[in-house]
Amino acid sequence: PTPARFWAAWPLAEWWAALIAAALAGALLLQALLCAGFALLVRRRLALARLSPAPGGPDTEDCRCPEGWPVAEVVLCLRGVDPALEQALAALAAQRYPGPWRLLLVVDSRQDPAWPLAAGVLDRLRASGSATWQAARLTALGAPPRSGSRKCAALRQAFAELADGTELVALVDADAVVRPDWLQLLARSCRQAGVGAGGGNRWYLPSRRSGPGMVRAIWNGGALVLMTLLSIPWGGSLAIRRPLIDSSGWSQVLRSSLCEDTALTIPLRRAGWHYRFAPQLIAVDRDDSIALRPLIRWITRQLLMARLHHPAWPLVLLHGLGTSLLLLLALAFWLTLLLRVGVVAALLLGVALLAYELGCGL
Repeated sequence: PTPARFWAAWPLAEWWAALIAAALAGALLLQALLCAGFALLVRRRLALARLSPAPGGPDTEDCRCPEGWPVAEVVLCLRGVDPALEQALAALAAQRYPGPWRLLLVVDSRQDPAWPLAAGVLDRLRASGSATWQAARLTALGAPPRSGSRKCAALRQAFAELADGTELVALVDADAVVRPDWLQLLARSCRQAGVGAGGGNRWYLPSRRSGPGMVRAIWNGGALVLMTLLSIPWGGSLAIRRPLIDSSGWSQVLRSSLCEDTALTIPLRRAGWHYRFAPQLIAVDRDDSIALRPLIRWITRQLLMARLHHPAWPLVLLHGLGTSLLLLLALAFWLTLLLRVGVVAALLLGVALLAYELGCGL
């Protein structure tokens, strides 16, 4: 039929509106099933965590020290001063970890503004005697890398400087103000049989609820579901068994990687280990200072890292493009119906669009 006859045929327009509405309902159902799977996984792992014995029992394998807790080293890479850096260092100093542990800070350079700030905080903590670590070191990144990111280069340098007795390496971000039992929980996550690395994730709760801050919070909420179900690690709260850093090939992969966490999945699988998400380690980030343009760059970077380094990137692409294109198609068709046909078909599709958006938000 010609376009004029098509738009004159009300039943046909309503049929197309119903078809797109059904597609929206199917996409919403898929999102709901993913969220339900995530919720069930979180509930099960929280229940297992409550029943799990402390490290040092008979089922504690390969991830322990003679007293039952692995000798741990926490690595924090710094470039620039994050607003939460002082709080983050104070939270690390207050860790209630039963085993011995150390802190290693790798700063981008001695001229970086993070160097004097971190040095001053460490000096104050040493003078007060309140820090629970056995030692804390501050070092500068050496020569800039020829390939890969500076963050990955800083981690490779840190791995080369680890103490001989270190059995567990924990990574943390400068904006993560961790809970007092954070290192304990990381050690427990690595205790499971077959688990080579474990960690948490982030949850944004913007303090002032700005527009870009809320967009990041909502986008990250959906990303958290996919990252958990697809076993995509987050480097802001991550622990890995020390022997696996080299034996799995992860350290070598970091030579040419953009990020450290997403690039960990394939080396772990090749070595016969897997990553385990610990819901107790979800960190709340209340930062609300991001603007729209940096937010777009941030989201683009998250998707790019999955594309470059994770084997499940086609599923991430399918989810992102599929839901976005379907929504754009539905909006364009709804506007056309509203302008060219009338109320009935437009009302049907408008209700479906509203239900989809509210459903995704819920």
